[in-house]
Amino acid sequence: MVTITAQRLEGERIRYRGDSWEFTGTVDVLQNGEVLDVEARKADRVRGTKGTLSFRLENPPTSINPGNLGDVDIELRNDDGGQFLVVSRNHRTDRYKLKNLIYK
Repeated sequence: MVTITAQRLEGERIRYRGDSWEFTGTVDVLQNGEVLDVEARKADRVRGTKGTLSFRLENPPTSINPGNLGDVDIELRNDDGGQFLVVSRNHRTDRYKLKNLIYK
């Protein structure tokens, strides 16, 4: 596992299972780059219930390499197919679809 800070995600809000979550910007790269776990807190709580929103790569086997991340840009996108993190790096773009939430 490698942990990175995605400044572009920090403060972004996402709705999941009826709640609004705000990303902290901390991203864990897991399972050889096929899973991205993003730390978040409930946006409507003063103390902020914490959780991890887990995104899975849509089209394996291509993914970011946790051993050699290089420069990556991560942004949140929504469309009819769901909520995604789009990861851009060195002439390559991958989409990770939101799969689940783990409360902390």
